[in-house]
Amino acid sequence: MDDTLKDPIGSAIAQEAPEALADKARQPWARMMVLACLAGAFIAFGSVISLVAQSGAGDSSVTGAVQLISGLAFSVGLILVMIAGAELFTGNTMMVLPAATGELAAGRMIQAWIVVWLGNLVGSLAVALLFSASGGLEGNVGDAARSLVADKLAKTPQAVFSSAILANILVCLAVWMSMSAVTIPAKVIAIVGPITVFVAAGLEHSVANMSILPLGWLSGPGEDVAWLSGLQNLALSTLGNMVGGALLVLSLGYGHDALRRGA
Repeated sequence: MDDTLKDPIGSAIAQEAPEALADKARQPWARMMVLACLAGAFIAFGSVISLVAQSGAGDSSVTGAVQLISGLAFSVGLILVMIAGAELFTGNTMMVLPAATGELAAGRMIQAWIVVWLGNLVGSLAVALLFSASGGLEGNVGDAARSLVADKLAKTPQAVFSSAILANILVCLAVWMSMSAVTIPAKVIAIVGPITVFVAAGLEHSVANMSILPLGWLSGPGEDVAWLSGLQNLALSTLGNMVGGALLVLSLGYGHDALRRGA
């Protein structure tokens, strides 16, 4: 049997991905920043609806069923990113594939990562501040936000880093699969599964944390704000996400022979 027929979809994605990812990195900086701000806002909407799903559950807020529903709700964020065409840092860690094949200069990749990370932060903070100003953090939603932030900041550095690797393997897997989908329902189906898993498992996603941490801090007294712990979480989750995205995309590229283009 012809090997090309065994996995035509996976192989096709792998062959097209390096060029597509390189093109994303070559966008004008202003356009990239605007799209990155939008992506941060979209993921923040996912954070908001995830917290709403957790609120009102009382003492059962940490049960598996609630976490599963919260993860399903959060998937709205990446669905918006992929369908609207915004620029998400965690997904853009997959740019290591065109860098490995020689289609993208490493310097340009790193510059694109910095621009998109900063844009995601701006969009995330904007939604968090607006949601707080709207009164959305009052009551049970605010309680859920503070509880989630406390759990995140209680993790050891090793736990945050390891968790972030796993989180972005799942996020990039959702992005990779959605690249093959030609209809909106197909993209949604490809995204929902991996995203629900990462959120329900309590894994660390740097861009999600850009909105979750401020939402928790904005919901409570100022003395409860742990800025240094929050910055450490964001730094470690960013690094872990980079490793996770690189591991997944390079493994898929190698498995489907896309890396031979760089040989």
